[in-house]
Amino acid sequence: MKSAWARPYPWLYEVPAEFAGKIKEAHITLDLYPKLEALASQDKGGAGPEGNIRHMGKIASETMALFDFDRIYLAVQEFKQLRSWSNLRLDSARLVDFCLNHHDWYTLFIPKSELNIRGFADILKQEDILIRLLQDYTDRFYKSLKTAYEGQFYDIVNVKEDDDTLLKVYQFEIEDTEDGEAYEKKLRVLQELVKSGDLGEASKWNAGQMVAICFDSHLYYPLFAIEGAVPLKMRPLAFDAPSEIQFVRDLESFYQSPLGKAILGKRSLYLLRNADTKAKGLGFALAGNFYPDYLLWLVDEETGQQCLNFIDPKGIRQMNLTDPKLGLYKEVKVLQEKLGDPKLTLNAFILSGTAFGDLLNVTCKQQELEDRNVLFMNEGGQAYLKKMFERTGVL
Repeated sequence: MKSAWARPYPWLYEVPAEFAGKIKEAHITLDLYPKLEALASQDKGGAGPEGNIRHMGKIASETMALFDFDRIYLAVQEFKQLRSWSNLRLDSARLVDFCLNHHDWYTLFIPKSELNIRGFADILKQEDILIRLLQDYTDRFYKSLKTAYEGQFYDIVNVKEDDDTLLKVYQFEIEDTEDGEAYEKKLRVLQELVKSGDLGEASKWNAGQMVAICFDSHLYYPLFAIEGAVPLKMRPLAFDAPSEIQFVRDLESFYQSPLGKAILGKRSLYLLRNADTKAKGLGFALAGNFYPDYLLWLVDEETGQQCLNFIDPKGIRQMNLTDPKLGLYKEVKVLQEKLGDPKLTLNAFILSGTAFGDLLNVTCKQQELEDRNVLFMNEGGQAYLKKMFERTGVL
């Protein structure tokens, strides 16, 4: 949307007055421990820096004063130009002021020793860290502002059979090998099973490392899971995380269980995997440009009441409490109020593939996260899905 914003175009680091207080300030979290641990392991064959201690630090203002801000400015400008973001203005003086006088826009996990200054090489290293933080911030700021602008024009539309978000065909690029031919034959068998509506047999289909998940409450099927190397490429992509597969399997079992039937009653359930491209998928600038993996509808066919739930199964081992994704459950309620449809309820959930006890950056109790609609999949589908449906507020 290069030409859609009204002139004058916004400055980087300054939220336009029309969006002040309406979008969250961009916040960047950068964890350098994995990279440093990998380097330490390669160099020494031992443990990473500072053992298991994770230090949260800041680049000192005194250190920043030694930086080459002309170099930093050019790096951010190049980053912006490579993305053709000509409608986002960048000013050197604003950049320097932002860096020297604002310190709460990023969270940096880095060993204390890496923030020491022993010579020019250390200054350059921290300068490079600041450039990376600024580039990430620029990306977050631009996309949040762009989506907030487009969000002014959100509307309620009915999902129809010819909707672009519904899958018409899978596209496969199959290797011209013996294994490739075997996969192609099996895929054609599955194609016939789906065409005939034989969901039972289609659900049993597998081709070595490739499995079809046929849940008839999903608005199209099959969904594919790949659990190893396969001689093909496909579009849309198969599941890319175990938590995604687990969620669909858990939901199917819950939907068919006595508990699920008792909780959902006469309501219809529809599931849709969000489009795998941001051009077609539904995302939220107000939650850090977040694109949830699934849309799940509960529909009361008699009253016309609908509950649309945005659901993202993911590992959150290193997620910080300040991550904007954890605020989506609030932001969708703001959107619900703007839409003003009394028959529509919006909710958002993060389904954690990480057990609560394995979280690294969380000091609160599990109940506090559940109050933010973060639920834990290791409790089992019957448990976490029961909590999820009860928290929709429509049962």
